[in-house]
Amino acid sequence: MTLPRPLEQIPSIKVKLSILIVAAVAMTATTSQIGFWLGWPVWIRPIVSGAAALLMVQFLARGMTQPLRWMAEAATAMAEGNYSRRVNDAAADEVGDLARSFNAMAAELAETDRQRKEFVANASHELRTPVAALRSMLENLVDGVGQPDTDTLNRMLARAEHMSTLVGQLLDLSRLDSGLGLDNVRPVDLGDLLHEVAEEVMTTHPRSSVIVRSPMGLRIDGHPDRLRQVFVNVVGNAARFSHPGEPVLVTATQHDGSAGVAIRDTGPGIPAEERHKVFERFWQAGGTARTGGGGAGLGLAISKQIVDQHGGTIELSENKPTGACFVVTLPRVQPIHPTAAPANEQAIRPIRLVS
Repeated sequence: MTLPRPLEQIPSIKVKLSILIVAAVAMTATTSQIGFWLGWPVWIRPIVSGAAALLMVQFLARGMTQPLRWMAEAATAMAEGNYSRRVNDAAADEVGDLARSFNAMAAELAETDRQRKEFVANASHELRTPVAALRSMLENLVDGVGQPDTDTLNRMLARAEHMSTLVGQLLDLSRLDSGLGLDNVRPVDLGDLLHEVAEEVMTTHPRSSVIVRSPMGLRIDGHPDRLRQVFVNVVGNAARFSHPGEPVLVTATQHDGSAGVAIRDTGPGIPAEERHKVFERFWQAGGTARTGGGGAGLGLAISKQIVDQHGGTIELSENKPTGACFVVTLPRVQPIHPTAAPANEQAIRPIRLVS
């Protein structure tokens, strides 16, 4: 049975304390006057009045400090690794606000702890798989079951490169999570950067094509290497999942105070029920060809953190049966120089097909 809390909905603890003081004084005066009328001895009246005032205060103040005790107990439980404790936050005053903030913090810590455990488990699994495969190949070579031919050595090298890539991505996440700021920030020509990314992606995906459209002279302030990493991740994913012979479209546009880059592929798309997970660590869409891409599911998570550090956004803007479209928006775009193209020509970089 829940006991009543008379002052619970009063929105200020100062008002509550004022009410308690007034109630205590009123109860003391009333009880003393009643005792005078009833002829109580002088020494009994203050005792009875004080006891009555104390009972009145106890009744009115019920539940005022209980959330504070609950928070202390919950904080002790959190220190021991239990993040499931919550406190009553029904009060409308500052203590209630504190309780609600405490509950929100507890929920966030619980989610962080869950993600940490899941991250460690996923990282261990991703590393264990290529290690087990590499170990098996080496054991076959040592036992004489297999021969160190070119195909076997290439497969061993692929496993080692996969582990090296994963370790590099984990280190990137560690640096980003530590909150290190961006250094070496300078003006970057977005069109040049996207064309360099297209050439790099074509080196690793020679069966794909990339079309880049960008205004000439479109410049942003950013870290060149980090921005390159973002677009290599996103354009590389698009190239990996697009159908052979169908190009990836990379389109840069200028907006008020920002620059947007849309990367559209022609792959199988992402299921609608999984769209909200695309930037989660180690996420890979189920039921599509994306699960066979060979990645660890860290590229988009890293890209989002880098874009966030630049004060921009990255999102999955469209999801059609013929593919997906990621849009990267970066702020602090510098004005396009009027000398970047003759006045009678459109200031758009020519379409360049890389194949």
